[in-house]
Amino acid sequence: MDNKETYFNSKEFRKILQRYEQSIKMEQQEYFESEELTDIAEFYYKEGRVGEAISVLDYAIRLHPGAAMPLVFRGRMALIDENDVESARHYVDMIVDQLDLDCLYLQAEIMIAEKDVDGADRFLRSNLERIDEDDVPDYILDIAMLFIDYGQPDKAAEWLERSDETDLMDYREVKARIAFAHGDYEQSEKIFEKLLDEDPYSGRYWNSLASTQFMSNRINDSITSSEYSIAINPNDQEALLNKANGLFSLGNYAEALKYYSRFYKLAPEEGAAPLFMGNCLLNMGKASEALPHYEEALNLLRKRQISTSEVLQCLAFTYSQLGRQDEALASIDEALQLSDVNKGEVLVVKGHILLENSRVKEAINCFVEALRTTSFSQDVFFRIAISVFDCGYPTIAYRMFKTYIETNDDTGGEGLAYLASCCLHLNKRDEYLEYLKLACDNNPLEARKILGDEFPQGMEPKDYYSYAISRQSI
Repeated sequence: MDNKETYFNSKEFRKILQRYEQSIKMEQQEYFESEELTDIAEFYYKEGRVGEAISVLDYAIRLHPGAAMPLVFRGRMALIDENDVESARHYVDMIVDQLDLDCLYLQAEIMIAEKDVDGADRFLRSNLERIDEDDVPDYILDIAMLFIDYGQPDKAAEWLERSDETDLMDYREVKARIAFAHGDYEQSEKIFEKLLDEDPYSGRYWNSLASTQFMSNRINDSITSSEYSIAINPNDQEALLNKANGLFSLGNYAEALKYYSRFYKLAPEEGAAPLFMGNCLLNMGKASEALPHYEEALNLLRKRQISTSEVLQCLAFTYSQLGRQDEALASIDEALQLSDVNKGEVLVVKGHILLENSRVKEAINCFVEALRTTSFSQDVFFRIAISVFDCGYPTIAYRMFKTYIETNDDTGGEGLAYLASCCLHLNKRDEYLEYLKLACDNNPLEARKILGDEFPQGMEPKDYYSYAISRQSI
């Protein structure tokens, strides 16, 4: 079990927590160490009790002015949860010991959040010789972990090379996460499996293994790993999300919805939860039930100043399915006005909605504009082909998918399942079997998503071709 999780389950921590909660209940001012109060705040935060976490930290800051631990925690909450860089910097400035390691990390994290990755790297290197020699090994590994957390595996690798603590579990964890970021899922999985042999009760390791397995298209294994983590901590948000994502990718939307709902109860301010819940319901054909979830997601993302492009597109699809065409197009047009929007992607969605509503000429114009905007991107062409297929034009989609596959050597099997489905709709039986086998061999995830309904529930894509052949002979 992770050290922090072990501590939170200990009698020692429970006594401290009980004493704190009793003092709040009795409205008494009791003395606690800054570390104790920060631990309580972290416990509340992990439980999704964000308001209570902030209250504890505010108390700790009043009781221990300038203490690093509560100020760093509050600063990270401001940075990550509230997207408030200035507040985060304010909490940093309040810290007395500016060479405290956590203070240095937070200063660097603020720089990274502001897209100054090289500046953060220079800042951290400049402080390497200023900190105590005994702290250097932890400093190096913590920085490597920081960079990997922010999607900077090359920087993480540079820092990891400075460490000679190769046997440490933290070192190996960073190495595994760097491998994951570089797409070497096999190496990442091997390392996490060895780490779990040493610490089988680490929810963090189980979650990382689940993510690795998911990316390797071993969805059932990923779900199983998530279940181990949930067994260790039923309120592990990452584990609940991992399992929900796995179930969703298998097309088990009803079960996925249950786990997204559990995640939502723990993190009600996260816009992702209602977005995912809406996706489940929309895929279940329950557009009217999906709509309020998307509307909630939109409000939460706006509140947190996070991009709303994705949820606006989902709203557009939902409105279209409900026959509210004007609102669907209004949502898309709003998305097109966003500064961070992928215009080509959104234009494809607009074209899809127009085509879905039999406005063929306008749809074609949108699709052409999407291609022009993206310099005739093959990815956009593929997305248009999917829209054409989904809107019930298998003959045109067939030609488009064939063109896409024939002109792209590096598709990873993308489009083969769609082409197989087109052939099935067009009664091209021999071609269907040919592309079915190719789809299952090269991109089983897409095969399951597109062709799964043609086969018995629970059947793995590797068995689709044999089953189809056997059915043909009947």
